[in-house]
Amino acid sequence: MIDEEKRLCAMTADLVRLSERRYEPCYSDFLSESEQTIVLSELKAQGCETYLMWGGYENAQRVMLCVYPMYCQPDERDFPFTALNLRFRTGAKLTHRDFLGSLMALGLKRAAIGDIVIGEGLCTFFVKTELQSYVTGQIEKVGREGVSFVDSGVDLSLSAQRFSDKACTVTSLRTDIIVGECAALSRSKAQQTIKNGAVSVNARLVYDPDAKINDGDKVSIRGSGKFIVHFDGSMSKKGKYKIIISKYL
Repeated sequence: MIDEEKRLCAMTADLVRLSERRYEPCYSDFLSESEQTIVLSELKAQGCETYLMWGGYENAQRVMLCVYPMYCQPDERDFPFTALNLRFRTGAKLTHRDFLGSLMALGLKRAAIGDIVIGEGLCTFFVKTELQSYVTGQIEKVGREGVSFVDSGVDLSLSAQRFSDKACTVTSLRTDIIVGECAALSRSKAQQTIKNGAVSVNARLVYDPDAKINDGDKVSIRGSGKFIVHFDGSMSKKGKYKIIISKYL
């Protein structure tokens, strides 16, 4: 296990112990999708089922973990982060990188920043609540554009991830076959793509073409996009697996 995985596992175990000892909810920093995979695995190893992950809106990519004691119902409103909203000139070509760069230029660590959602002339981003006053008092420009904080932000209900679905049948749930179906590659090219380190499943690189894909797995293929594989156990009359591949848009 690499050092970063050890750190995340230790952090998760500490949250579980603290929540039990103090009998109160305990929160992590913001977690990336790959970090979430490690943390979920450690929660399972700890036998912890009383937890919630939340990033401010449905399908947020970066979320905080809350481990809470038995008989305590977590409230999304109690998570220690805040949504801040920046208005900028309509038509300005500001990107996610521009906003993230401005925040990190203030000395903020990536773990203190959640999702950054950009709309037309408006950006909503999430930061740890303890940093709210500092951030709002510092940012006046992003890139070369002047910005100002406002009360209303991007409609995050419209920012939920959208997908394009494709129903198909496959002879196996092997990674190479699923990758081939997702990216429209021959089996040999799919196998080579996997061996080249261009495929990850649930945010972890996969090098074994024989590895099995399970229902709900997220498959990322460099140059082709990100997908979710759905399989409910249905089989075709010819004995093939009936699956749905949802591609992130």
